Amino acid sequence: MATKSDFTSQEWETLRDAPHFVALAVATAGASGPFGSIKEAFAPASAIVEAAKGSNELLRSICDRAELKAAQQAVKGSISAKDMKSLRAELQKLAEDKARSASTILQEKATSQDGDTYRSFLVKIAEKTANAAKEGGFLGFGGEWVSKDEKAVLSRITEAVEV
Repeated sequence: MATKSDFTSQEWETLRDAPHFVALAVATAGASGPFGSIKEAFAPASAIVEAAKGSNELLRSICDRAELKAAQQAVKGSISAKDMKSLRAELQKLAEDKARSASTILQEKATSQDGDTYRSFLVKIAEKTANAAKEGGFLGFGGEWVSKDEKAVLSRITEAVEV
């Protein structure tokens, strides 16, 4: 099993930060309103808690409290967009790039089991975020669980990690 010490600091940051970029890219892709956005913001938490308690050492390390805090700081420092449209595009590009880079790093330095587990983790975070709240509609009526824009981001992430 791969551990943090198997990676350079830059590689580790990519592995650590990718899940956060994925969650934010999906959350900002839809138009779920303020309450839906709150639900989408908390949706990845269950996948993170599950991974933190799981048997995969790599995911446990990535989901360590200190690593989560460091990832949040890194994400904040990576975003330069000033408006929502630019933010969406920037987050989607960053998420896709980080997911692809993480997948490549794991192919080179980890077992296939670690790579598969990590890629599944990224997709799970994306799906949980997309399914957390209805998009569109009015006061909870109508709308759809996963919007066209969220589906596009899910597809980009899935392709990036080759799932």
